[in-house]
Amino acid sequence: MTFLAVADSAGPRGNALSPPEPPSILSRLRLETRGEHDAVEQVLDLIGSSLTRDGYRHRLEQFYGFYAPLEQALRARCAPLHRRAGGATFAAWPVSMHLALVPRLNKTAHLRQDLGHLGVLTATLPLCRELPPLEGPAQVLGCLYVLEGATLGGRLITQHIGTTFGITPTTGGSFFEGYGEDTGKMWQATRHLLVSSAPDKQTENTMVDNAIATFACLRRWCEPDEKQPEAHRHA
Repeated sequence: MTFLAVADSAGPRGNALSPPEPPSILSRLRLETRGEHDAVEQVLDLIGSSLTRDGYRHRLEQFYGFYAPLEQALRARCAPLHRRAGGATFAAWPVSMHLALVPRLNKTAHLRQDLGHLGVLTATLPLCRELPPLEGPAQVLGCLYVLEGATLGGRLITQHIGTTFGITPTTGGSFFEGYGEDTGKMWQATRHLLVSSAPDKQTENTMVDNAIATFACLRRWCEPDEKQPEAHRHA
């Protein structure tokens, strides 16, 4: 998959009379995830000439196995209220953050739709056990950076599968179509959310670490079966 467009192409800022400003969270995410980002692209190879229709279907099956449990975990973690044992509730997430994240957690539905067009029943597909940690807002946002960046990059894959296989967003390619004409606007909103949610270095570090962890989990899940530990899968 062609994952991330450049999140923040500007280099360190400053002038000859003042030291450069420290890199922004967007620059750090782009630069410090580069190794795992490139490794994922090498594993997936979704715009290479060797991709077949069956290979495309298999990648969608793998994405379903990753996104389905991950989006479920994100939706549960980001709910504005959590219920304790015994019925008491407590605030777990700012409502504004909840409202920003929930519209982005729709990828599983698109994958289910696409696989249906390709004759695959998702109920029997294996699901990933090894997900990135989602214990706090910074970890969730680091994960979101990867998922939303992948959505942005997916538009290139839409063009490729349309030209190569005749697959359109209505016949098995809706996952890579992302938010359609709103994809760029949604990415800009994600950038703003990341910047406004990183007030200090510790938060930035946590975001970056979990973005790297999310890439790594996806890479291990999508590696050839002989490299994939059985313990990471369940039906």
